[in-house]
Amino acid sequence: MDVTELRAIAGPLAMAGLLGTVAMLLYKAALRRVDWSLIPTSAMPRVRWWSTHASCVLRLSLTLAAVALAVLGLTELAAT
Repeated sequence: MDVTELRAIAGPLAMAGLLGTVAMLLYKAALRRVDWSLIPTSAMPRVRWWSTHASCVLRLSLTLAAVALAVLGLTELAAT
């Protein structure tokens, strides 16, 4: 796999990791201010699932972004 292919893969992965990180940070911030009585009972299982797994998804998103950015950095060094 050459440098161009690695960049083509790592760029979108870095963006996905950063987007996931921002989304989970916003979700965790919103959970601190939510009025639980306003959430429909049909949505509560999803809210509970995401509340339980938000930290794990945040860690995975941060890891994905860090690894992809490291690959982008290393390919930049290899290209010079």
